[in-house]
Amino acid sequence: MEDLTKRQAQILEFLKSYMGKNGFAPSIRDIMKHFGFKSPRAAHKHLIILEKKGYIERKNVSRGIRITPKSGEIFASETLAPISGKIAAGDAIEAIQSVVDYVPIPTNFFPKSYEYFSLKVEGNSMIDAQIRSGDFVIIRRQEYANDGDIVVALIDDRNATLKKFKRLNEEEILLIPENKQMKEIKIKANRLKIQGKMVGLIRFM
Repeated sequence: MEDLTKRQAQILEFLKSYMGKNGFAPSIRDIMKHFGFKSPRAAHKHLIILEKKGYIERKNVSRGIRITPKSGEIFASETLAPISGKIAAGDAIEAIQSVVDYVPIPTNFFPKSYEYFSLKVEGNSMIDAQIRSGDFVIIRRQEYANDGDIVVALIDDRNATLKKFKRLNEEEILLIPENKQMKEIKIKANRLKIQGKMVGLIRFM
């Protein structure tokens, strides 16, 4: 790392340490807070220099940083999961399909053979499963579910909710909240479409 200044080398080491611990890159504000920078511009400037010198690659999305082999350490590659709006952990809300951002997810945990998307949780019906309002859930896109899976369930092609799945019989499904204060949703199977299964969660502190 002879062509890096002391500060640039420190930032690169922070990136590697953060990504090794969390499985995704820090945000600009994470870098700013760690090094005590007074503005995001200072952190951004260092990332531009690290990219020009070939130590990192950046994508124009939040946390879109990848460490290159030049740094002397190779990380598992990442894929970008689109954030497709919000999902109700409570009463079903109108489904949102538009992509509002992307979040990088490590392929050693989420194989590229599947398709993923992310949704921001709104509500507390899954709080006992440690899913809080404001969290981002990682969803593996699939049209089926097994009993006990936490799924994105689309009701009447319009309203979506995040619940635990249970099949009562061929005609009825039970959507179960993980909050003792909230009621289960019993629904005809022909009114329900499974959009995907929850396979991960991201929480920003």
